[in-house]
Amino acid sequence: MGRPAKYDWEDKKDICYQLSVVERKTPREIATYFANHFNVPESEIPAPRIFRRQFSTKWNFPRRGHRLKPEDEPVVIDRIRELWEQNNGVKEILEVLLDEGWDIGEPEFQRLRRRNGFHRRSTFGSFENQESVAKTRKRKAREQPDTEAAEDGAREPESTVADAQAATQQPSLPPEELARREEHLAKVQFESDQALLTRKRRRRIRGYGHLPADDPGMAPRYDSETTLDECKAYLHLSNEMYQTMRDDYEVICNEMNIERKKTSMESGAWQASKDRLVVENMHLSAMMHPLQPNLDAKANAVDVICGDVTKRMRDRGKRITMAEANNLLGLNPAASKTIRRSFYDILQQDQYTTRLACGLERWTELRERWFATSPVLQQVVAEGEHQKMRAMETLCRDAVKRRNDDRLRENPEQRQYHRKHYGPGPGSVRGTRWADRTKLAEIAAAKAATNLGASGPEGGAAEGEAVEGEAAEGGVAEASTASAQQKIPARRANQAAAPVATPIDPALSAPTAAVPPSPLPTQTPEQLSIPAYFRLSPTSSLSANHPNLWLAKLSARNMSAFHTAALSKAGAAAQVLSVHGVVKNADGSEDEYPIEGNEELDVYLTAAYPAGTFVVVLVGA
Repeated sequence: MGRPAKYDWEDKKDICYQLSVVERKTPREIATYFANHFNVPESEIPAPRIFRRQFSTKWNFPRRGHRLKPEDEPVVIDRIRELWEQNNGVKEILEVLLDEGWDIGEPEFQRLRRRNGFHRRSTFGSFENQESVAKTRKRKAREQPDTEAAEDGAREPESTVADAQAATQQPSLPPEELARREEHLAKVQFESDQALLTRKRRRRIRGYGHLPADDPGMAPRYDSETTLDECKAYLHLSNEMYQTMRDDYEVICNEMNIERKKTSMESGAWQASKDRLVVENMHLSAMMHPLQPNLDAKANAVDVICGDVTKRMRDRGKRITMAEANNLLGLNPAASKTIRRSFYDILQQDQYTTRLACGLERWTELRERWFATSPVLQQVVAEGEHQKMRAMETLCRDAVKRRNDDRLRENPEQRQYHRKHYGPGPGSVRGTRWADRTKLAEIAAAKAATNLGASGPEGGAAEGEAVEGEAAEGGVAEASTASAQQKIPARRANQAAAPVATPIDPALSAPTAAVPPSPLPTQTPEQLSIPAYFRLSPTSSLSANHPNLWLAKLSARNMSAFHTAALSKAGAAAQVLSVHGVVKNADGSEDEYPIEGNEELDVYLTAAYPAGTFVVVLVGA
């Protein structure tokens, strides 16, 4: 008697036939269907390759993809070429073919596209190192059959190892060029310092090119130069609350036909739009209450954020995409890449770093050399047509970005400034791990729903403990009342459910402060102790011996208490460099999610209840 089957396939054949053959769904889509049907995670459903093997070897389902007739294949190839020449994406081309009535599956489409060289990118990536490309080609040539190797060789000849090594050698710059660059940087630094002393330039909150950031404590010249991160700090906004505020104000601007601050101030629409935003946002209503301190700075913060929203709305849609630039210049993807690659090689040969270090004269010389390599660019420069010049600048920016990315990838030490935060606020919205946090929130919601029946009336007490833990860092948490929820629109009603760790008087958190809410129940230190396991990351750098695994308790649900617990076994000079929370999956594997602030920590602790496991990178003594 053998081992029992891991999955039960007996009563699934008919529905699988319907999904795979009739509806022509992919194995991955079928796995998602069963996960939703049985209300289980996809990790408990067979993998797509297992579905594929079951369909082909066990049940002998007919193939989903149908080969084109020999007489139809040239027609489809010509149509793919036409769409590819128009810089359409791969998915867009396939959708057009299906809409035109061609019964072609994705595998057949990909085969035709690759065989005829309709690539948006090269076979081995974008602007890769030639030596690594040559090694990859040789390895793939040994692995694949002779016929396919011959086809690949016909498409793009291989470079020899000697040619690749010669192409990657970086000659040193002549001494006079090095002296010129140093002199230019010194001049730029002097002019920048003089402009700062005479208040002719705004402060730099982070490094720009080779110029360092200014003193972090320096105040802005004008209120309008307050940074967005400082605005978040004034208004006690997390990145999620900040993004919600921007989305809400964009809706208000569209409804009130507001395009810019300058043209809306005379009619009073600008102030009316900000007043409406504050009224409809519960957190802003609490922050802008007349009894709150520092109202002028908070009002200016709201004005700066609203002005930035209108600016982004005006700029949206003005940037030319790469496909649009290629169409304006009459280039297909291959020709466009050849032109960009020529400028990339020029920058690489010149050991280009930034335009600031390069200087205007040298930058102009590099561009002239680039124009001389392409008749298309020469014609664009001669015509001077505005849209085509913008399209050419798009190609130029792409080549520069790729060169800088490759340069920093090859030598990360050349990165001048790599701080995540440049101010007192939570940092850039781009720095937050939206996907990771969303998944953690889903895990926490699933566990909360599972434990809802067992918790009973004690669930409210648990929620109160979480709120009190947040209040331990920033003061008393924001309270919500029924009268406050009735005064805000339905689309903002969910704000009342999220506690905000801001130092606000509870009586001022609701728009109607006549009846202060009842105080939150006090908690003992035992109730605030949160057990957690800590793993020492292999990338840690400690001079003294330290255990690889230890147990500690968090006194609150914030990063300050976390650092105290994480450093409980280390010396006084040790520091926490990075933190990742570990979540175990149903199949026994583990996922790690970066934790950078109080909100990520709170979401993770909820998902990992009753005890979490953290991987920490420690440095120092």
